[in-house]
Amino acid sequence: MTGHPKTAAGPDGGIAVERPSGPYRSANRTTLTDVTGRPAGELSLAPPLLIRQVINEMRAAPEQPAEDRLAALAGAGELFATATLDGETPDAYCHRQALVSGLPVSVARRTLAKVARAGRAAADTLAAQRPAGAVSLDALRDTGRPDTGAAPVWVRKGDVLGVLAPGNHPATHLEWLGALALGYRVAVRPSRRDPFTPRRLLRALRRAGLAPGYTALLPTTHEHADAVVEHADRGLVYGGDAVVDRYADSRRVLAQGPGRSKILLTGDVSWRDHLDTIADSVAGDAGVQCLNASAVLCEQDPQGLAAALAERLDGLPSLPAGHPEAALPVRPLDEARQLARQVREAVGAHLATGPGAAGELITDLGDGSAVLRPVITVLDGPRHPHFGTELPFPYAAVVPWRPGPRPDGLGRTLALTVLGGDAGLVRQCLANPLIRNTHWGDVPTYWSRPGLPHDGSPAEFLMETKTFATGPTGTETH
Repeated sequence: MTGHPKTAAGPDGGIAVERPSGPYRSANRTTLTDVTGRPAGELSLAPPLLIRQVINEMRAAPEQPAEDRLAALAGAGELFATATLDGETPDAYCHRQALVSGLPVSVARRTLAKVARAGRAAADTLAAQRPAGAVSLDALRDTGRPDTGAAPVWVRKGDVLGVLAPGNHPATHLEWLGALALGYRVAVRPSRRDPFTPRRLLRALRRAGLAPGYTALLPTTHEHADAVVEHADRGLVYGGDAVVDRYADSRRVLAQGPGRSKILLTGDVSWRDHLDTIADSVAGDAGVQCLNASAVLCEQDPQGLAAALAERLDGLPSLPAGHPEAALPVRPLDEARQLARQVREAVGAHLATGPGAAGELITDLGDGSAVLRPVITVLDGPRHPHFGTELPFPYAAVVPWRPGPRPDGLGRTLALTVLGGDAGLVRQCLANPLIRNTHWGDVPTYWSRPGLPHDGSPAEFLMETKTFATGPTGTETH
């Protein structure tokens, strides 16, 4: 922003409101700070009236053909990963994202490749999501008629998707990229912990040829965030159990809550043969994803597994987020100390390495920030009140598991990795409506690939199939 000094975020530290007509610098702004407390730029804040105006602009913007949107998504993925966008190199983006979010810089670097892959796969993903036999509105654009006189037509349930984005991991923004492929216009309210990822995505999309009316970046206060969802046709929000409960009865808002992903080890395997997969599932990408394992159910020797897992994760280095070998999240020191106290009070008696002092759960980096160290607990079973706890760093509860007629104690689970067992057990897990993704064998819980569902397919929420017939159709229904 003109007139403001360079900060830790660099000369382009100001984050503007991005509307179809271009960037807008709001009179109401807030200072972004990095994990050390130093200024890292300014964030323009959109008031509710502006949010409504921008979403109305998006509705009124001309529609762009599907082939052009898909081409833009493919191009944007490559641009996001490799290009200098409005003066921001990929490396500068990665460091800005790391310094403010506190995630290791390697997380943002891996996200570059993930976005590129998702862009290249956008057309195939869209084709895989469309119900067999259904045609899209774009397919009817030229003739206005189905080839057979009647057909199921796949249509959007609205025009604008409002997204209240999280700040726990930059790859969560891949979810709304899929909505663009479906023809939605997407308005994103970014997290203050990571406004850089959605801004870079918007820059890449517009340079790649996506019509400006399809995207908007709407930073705003916590109190006004709901306006983004209220004025949109559909909403995608992220948060804890309170957020999920708030929108539980809404048919137009999809709430993505805690993942509570898990690993299940049956008695026919030794945990020693799978410790790499278990540790990676808990601590991969700093352990902050909803797909990271926060519980391990073990039939044989759970105490031994917990001790070995704690020892393995204790070897992860405590480094600043911008260090190339950083592996753990960093938080402002006061926030880290508060988290450590909460962990000590809640599960201190269950720590696999002994209760310890609160200070042992963090590492003070001496610059106003601290590393959040991994925590492994041993609980007496899945009915323990702290089973299912999720924390913003590598954390897992190890509990004993006993086989029965059906998998017991798993509850709501975003991703489950089954180590051992037989095909019958795995089929039961696949059939369980509370388990959203099932892996069998040495597959980390966080594993994914473009085109595969995350928590179901976004198209299940955003699209519907209708009948379209043109006469004469005959009397075969009489």
